[in-house]
Formats: sequence, C-alpha cells, structure tokens
Amino acid sequence: MPRLSALALVLALAACEPAPDAPEPEASPAPAEVTPEAAPAMEASTISADDSTSARLTAPVRVDGACPFEGCMYGTWTASGETAVYTAAGDTTSRAFTVPAGTEIEADRGFALVTRLGQILVERDAVIYLASGGEQPVAAGDTLLVLDPEGEGSSRVWANGVLGFSGVDVDMNGPGGEGPALRTLRPAEYQWWAHVRLADGREGWLWMDRTPSVSGADAFG
Repeated sequence: MPRLSALALVLALAACEPAPDAPEPEASPAPAEVTPEAAPAMEASTISADDSTSARLTAPVRVDGACPFEGCMYGTWTASGETAVYTAAGDTTSRAFTVPAGTEIEADRGFALVTRLGQILVERDAVIYLASGGEQPVAAGDTLLVLDPEGEGSSRVWANGVLGFSGVDVDMNGPGGEGPALRTLRPAEYQWWAHVRLADGREGWLWMDRTPSVSGADAFG
C-alpha cells in the first residue's frame, strides 16, 4: 500500500506541472501595398473628337484630339512656370525632364482621358447638338453619358449611339421655357494630356491639369 500511495503522489504531481508553451505561429507577411501608380492600368477605349457615333461607352475612354475649353488650340505654346514633361501619357511616374518658364514648346496633339463617365438625366424632351451643326432629340427618361468639357458649360455627351454636345454644368430649359430639361446626376472625371516637342529635339507629354498655365493655347487670348 505505501508503494501505491507513493506512485499515486508522483502521478498527481506530474499532472499539476504546467504544459510547455506551444510555439507561436509565424505571422503572415503583410500584403504589399498597391499604389495608384503600381496598379495595372485598364485599357481605354478610344474615340476621336470628330466622331459623331459610337457604341455605348464605358470608362476609361480616350478622346483623341480633345481640347477642353472654348478657344483651345494646339500649336506654339510658352510655359509660364517650371513645367514637368513626362515620357508616357497617363503615367505620372515617368517624369523625363522639366523646362523653365519662358520655354517655347510645340504642342502637336493631345487627348482627354475620361476616367469616370458623368451622367445627366433628361427630365423633359430636349436636343443635343452635333458637331455637324445638326440636332439630335433626346426624350424624357433618357440618361446621357458625359465625357470631356468643351467650354462655356458645354460637354461632349453620348446618347443612344450618338456623340454630341450639351450644357451639363447648368440645367437647361426645355422647349418654351418649361423648366430644366437636363439634370446632372454625377460629373465626369478626366485628365488632359498634350504632346509637346522642344527646339532641341526633346519631346514628351504634359499633364495639363497639373501644368502651370501656358500662353498660346487660347485662341481668344
């Protein structure tokens, strides 16, 4: 009996000993942060500023030849401040060089990159204006897709396969002053890029939304 009691005591003491700590699991590595510059770019569909028809559009949309204000023109420009020139349009990490204020640059082309299509609701029958000078009726209940601005409150819009222009910065009146015909649901978002050449042969792209003003781009001065 004493031997059994001693054995029981040993087993009881062993049961009371704390179990060895389990090794802590290794922490999973944090996912790499994806910056806007590192994110894969979506392929943009492309239309021309002169196009009058198009299949339904989804962003992003590149509008070749766009010049987004009244009197806007490409040609000989002069930088008003230090200006960054990029190797690739749409890539703000590709800065190639800068030019000082007073530098003359030749802007030979450009485009608007519409990153988000705007929307306007037609609340009364109205029209949009075509580049040819004609008009295209739009009916109450239609939704117009808004692309890039043209100046003086007008923007390029898509409606039922037709590309035209309509005032979207302010509500437009319906026929006979019946009240607003168009109501903005959401504005478009876009970038304007212009390709330039310098007298020394260098060339690249200006991100016009972040570029100091240039002289020579406005036909009205």
